[in-house]
Amino acid sequence: MDKILIINSGSATLKFKVFSALDLSQEINGIVERIGLRDSFLVVKSVQGEAIKKYPRGIKNHSLALKEVTDNLSAILPEIKLVGHRVVHGGGVFQKPLKLDKNTINKLEQYNKLAPLHNPINLSCASAALKLLPQAKHWAVFDTAYYYTLPDYAKRYALPEKFYNLGIRRYGFHGLSHKYSAILGAKKAKLKISQAKIITCHLGSGSSLTATKNGEAIDTTMGFTPLSGLIMSTRAGDLDAYIPLYMIDELKMKSSEINDLLNKKSGLLGLAGTTDMREILSASGKKVLGYKAPKNFTAKQKADSKLALAMFIYSIVGQIGRLSASLGGVDLITFSGGIGERSPVVREMILKQIKFLGSFKSVVVEANEELMIASEISGK
Repeated sequence: MDKILIINSGSATLKFKVFSALDLSQEINGIVERIGLRDSFLVVKSVQGEAIKKYPRGIKNHSLALKEVTDNLSAILPEIKLVGHRVVHGGGVFQKPLKLDKNTINKLEQYNKLAPLHNPINLSCASAALKLLPQAKHWAVFDTAYYYTLPDYAKRYALPEKFYNLGIRRYGFHGLSHKYSAILGAKKAKLKISQAKIITCHLGSGSSLTATKNGEAIDTTMGFTPLSGLIMSTRAGDLDAYIPLYMIDELKMKSSEINDLLNKKSGLLGLAGTTDMREILSASGKKVLGYKAPKNFTAKQKADSKLALAMFIYSIVGQIGRLSASLGGVDLITFSGGIGERSPVVREMILKQIKFLGSFKSVVVEANEELMIASEISGK
């Protein structure tokens, strides 16, 4: 029976799922974690059970991680006829899946600088997959595609038109997750998506919100790159645009140093010294079910964690207020992503602070970008 393999690569992970091409039922899923570190491991889950394979010497890069995945799927490789790849940035050009080959991958590399933490890895996996799975057709599905419907007043920055023509505009990201959350969330809440005002909250290592009205995205928190918007695990989120200029002119920092700071050393990590929301909640005095704090927290750790948590919630609540104004009200708020799905404390804190919005429904949607990708390329 023909199968569809979906590859979803992150900065240090490679998630994959295998679906039946007949009905999109999930058959296998797995993840390679801690790529590039000494203690990488592969988890594969199927109807037969779970298998975990550890690599004490580590898996050096995503291409090697994909090789491990295909080795573990060797029994079904001939049945894989379609491979879908999540690609974060499509430059606002691609609103539909793009068939991949060496030439199209080379063309997509022009957007690497706009999503430096994601696109290079997405495309390296795609290049490796073309060689490892030559019998299959390969398609890219873009996170930015969902935002093709943004109106000009939400898409443009207040810059001269020539900069918009050069590609400086709001693109939006996490589109696959937001689209899936809006569709499934509306179904769970018994609303017609074609008539609903929905705010989807994707809260995880990367976090963003999107406003969907009558089935189309009309606004979102991320912009030109995945750096803007909410406070995230290691990303700063929205900043005064002059701050990087001040860092260059007055602090004599290099642009590469600022890029590293804003993308990898800021956010929750910069504020609290950790990206683990469970640890931040625990140090803030919140109860986290099933989590035992690994240490006694110092007074500074407690204060830093309380501040980080307050700022994280504040950024989300403020953006929910803005997006509800864009929508002209809100019927449904969905939560997905590692924090959104697994932290009832965070959800309760957010919902408590947005009671002023009036009556609306809220649901949790388990993120499934892979199923969204499979449904987009099914039948191709």
